[in-house]
Amino acid sequence: MMRLLILLAVSLTCWQSLVFAQTENISQKIYSQISESERYAVKINKNDLEEIVKTLCSPEFEGRRFGSVGNKKAMDYIISELGKRNISKSNGNYYEQFFKDDEKYGTNLIGLLEGYLYPDESVIITCHYDGLGTIDGKVFPSADDNATGVAALIEIAEAFSAAASNNLRPKRSVIFIAFDAGKHEMSGSKIYSKYPVKPVEKTQILLNMDMLGRDDCGLKKDEPNYVFLIKNNRTQHLVSQTSDSINSLHTHLAIEYDFYKNRQVLDLFYPTSDHYNFTDKIPVVFYTGGINSDVHSQNDTPDKISYSALRSRALLVFYTAWAYANR
Repeated sequence: MMRLLILLAVSLTCWQSLVFAQTENISQKIYSQISESERYAVKINKNDLEEIVKTLCSPEFEGRRFGSVGNKKAMDYIISELGKRNISKSNGNYYEQFFKDDEKYGTNLIGLLEGYLYPDESVIITCHYDGLGTIDGKVFPSADDNATGVAALIEIAEAFSAAASNNLRPKRSVIFIAFDAGKHEMSGSKIYSKYPVKPVEKTQILLNMDMLGRDDCGLKKDEPNYVFLIKNNRTQHLVSQTSDSINSLHTHLAIEYDFYKNRQVLDLFYPTSDHYNFTDKIPVVFYTGGINSDVHSQNDTPDKISYSALRSRALLVFYTAWAYANR
């Protein structure tokens, strides 16, 4: 009887080991079938996005107005967050690109992930980090415009950095830029277009994020899972194909290529963000949640942001950048 029990115990142990091994093999097979980009997209998460937006909108940053003390504090914070995510300095020594406009000093913040195959070719991901600041003693938090873009940029940078740390560097260089003076005639992006980190003519695409976090804008109030995607003439067909393919696989957003289905509104809105300084030079795409009732007011606060929508839109930008960097 004892011998029978021992044999049964040994058999059970062997069976459990076999089942465990088979289960582990199945898990490994499933994991290996997940696209490389999906493994790192998980770095872009709602909690981190929310933390970054709330930090940038806190009183100590004073609304981040170009040339202000609060703007300088925002600059230091963004540099710190890029550093934590192991994003390289743009020239090996500095993240900063300094410029002067209207007797004020501004700073573009630039991180670089060097491509291993075509390092002079680049994909650029951008936003602006300045806000309206403090006017007549009243702080304008500028949450959607554009702490949301900054949060998305930092999280996308983290996803790329995590991949690079596992020997999955992109074929082409990926440049992460937080422009200063977006609210001051877009002076920062004008400067970068003249003094780029990588040759402008070899830029594959520029992906700009501005007002990325609201889901209650105009015609889309009854359909919150959306994004406006506005292209220049250099990108029309290819970007639509790429975006639609990525969206069907990963993000499942309602992509609107016709801004409010109104050409006049589009013509007014399109030149208002930093991509516009590149639109005649390289392919550009502008990602936005559109115009909301709180834009440019004190009510543009972090509690109005849909962090689920912000994450989905940031993921679309990440996957698109990954596709262009590695195609």
